[in-house]
Amino acid sequence: MDYQIRRALIVEDAPMMRDLVKAVLGGFGVQDIALAANGVEAIDVLKSGGADIVFMDRKMDVMDGLECTRRIRDGIEGINPRTPIILMTGMSGDASEKAAYAAGVDHFLEKPISMVQLHAGVVKVLGAANTP
Repeated sequence: MDYQIRRALIVEDAPMMRDLVKAVLGGFGVQDIALAANGVEAIDVLKSGGADIVFMDRKMDVMDGLECTRRIRDGIEGINPRTPIILMTGMSGDASEKAAYAAGVDHFLEKPISMVQLHAGVVKVLGAANTP
């Protein structure tokens, strides 16, 4: 991994996808990986311990990924509004991508996602976060 991630948060309602992203991150050397099944759980995780990067699904019950992203960007309840967010979604197309960036995501990935795409997304957003 080109950039050290102390803590990652995976926000995904599908257990199989959560496990897949977790396995990929573990393969990159990330050891502290928090899991959330929706945006409400993600906000709780971020309030309690933060994260260096968030991998966010778009479509979830309770609170979807775009609403959660907007709340993170608003810095609600002391959450770092500059936390890098990679949105992972099965919703393709320009409109979906534009909506994601308008909500504040740093990188947009369409599912299915490869290890190479995931790694490139991490390098992109963490590289941008570390550029003055």
